[in-house]
Amino acid sequence: MGETAHRTLRADAERNRRRLLHAATEVFCERGIDAGVGEIARRAGVGRGTLFRNFPTKEHLIAAIVVERLRESCARGRKALEAPDPGEALFELIEASICRSATDRALFDALADTWLAKDEIRDAHSALLETLDALLRRAQRAGAVRPDVSAVDLMMLVKGVCEAAFAFRHVNPEVAMRQIDLVRAALRPAAGAPPLRGHPPTLADLQQPAAGDDAKARPAA
Repeated sequence: MGETAHRTLRADAERNRRRLLHAATEVFCERGIDAGVGEIARRAGVGRGTLFRNFPTKEHLIAAIVVERLRESCARGRKALEAPDPGEALFELIEASICRSATDRALFDALADTWLAKDEIRDAHSALLETLDALLRRAQRAGAVRPDVSAVDLMMLVKGVCEAAFAFRHVNPEVAMRQIDLVRAALRPAAGAPPLRGHPPTLADLQQPAAGDDAKARPAA
């Protein structure tokens, strides 16, 4: 088989993989994480064999979507580094992440405590945190965000708002928007504000298991 044929096969395989990821994302968002892989294959226009050659199990498929989500968030963050207003660029990324959480939640939850064992997810999550850190430092240099906050602090805030928005969505569909406004207010520097207690948490802190507990935290997109 010639080089041209090899390139064609690789291109076809990549197209099939992209179609499967797109179809799976749609199906999971519409029907939940328990939707069958047969439906995903049909929507992607491929056979079940093609699906299982790309993703041996549903968990592999979900993990691949999570990596895509993390990389998409990272790409948005890098683009935000070019925005003229450093503070607004950071806050807009935070808001976009929270607004996307409704569709991403089931995907992240489905991985339970296994995500840190997957190199591609851990690497994508670390890259996202590095981008968030760059956005934060840029906003802090511009005086738009208080100086004693870390990127992990931001990630924890976002995760908290996502959890609250999901838990109270039946009470007030705009609860997430209100919490986003509170996050903005909390992050903006204020004259005479007391310093935050403790040291700014790092990714290494999060990756340490709790005493007597092997459970690991899950990523936040």
